[in-house]
Amino acid sequence: MKDKNIKRFILLLLVLFSCTVFVKAQLKGAPTQKTHKTEAELRQLERDIGDANVRRDKAFFERIEADEFIFTDSAGGLTTKAEDVASLDKPAGELKLVSYVPDDMKVRVYGMTAVVTGRTTTKLQAKDREVINRSRFTDVFVKRDGRWQLVAGHSSRLREQQK
Repeated sequence: MKDKNIKRFILLLLVLFSCTVFVKAQLKGAPTQKTHKTEAELRQLERDIGDANVRRDKAFFERIEADEFIFTDSAGGLTTKAEDVASLDKPAGELKLVSYVPDDMKVRVYGMTAVVTGRTTTKLQAKDREVINRSRFTDVFVKRDGRWQLVAGHSSRLREQQK
């Protein structure tokens, strides 16, 4: 009788252990509340980048771009942080950016690094015309001293579809 109770007890422990392992494995891949908060923070940061582009906010880009920041444009040209920030001291030119809206964003967080991909729609205004461009972007952020810094970016213009 005693052996039978011990066997039942061991069997019960094995079942409980198996259930615990199964549940833990299922939850491991599930996003946490912290992950959702981080994703929302990075999406907002992308919207802030758009707003700062419209405002030509030099102080914002000095803060958000890491010293080693590099941007690759759709033609393969490279821009450093120093070049990007210095460009804001120059007049905007014939076309003035009036709207910069990111959407279709996906955020992937890898510890202290995050990759944000998405699409932007920009509107530029000249005296006699308006230009709308759509692009795909990839931005790479690293969390340093409690804040996200942009270390690399890439943008590719989308071809306009014929109607």
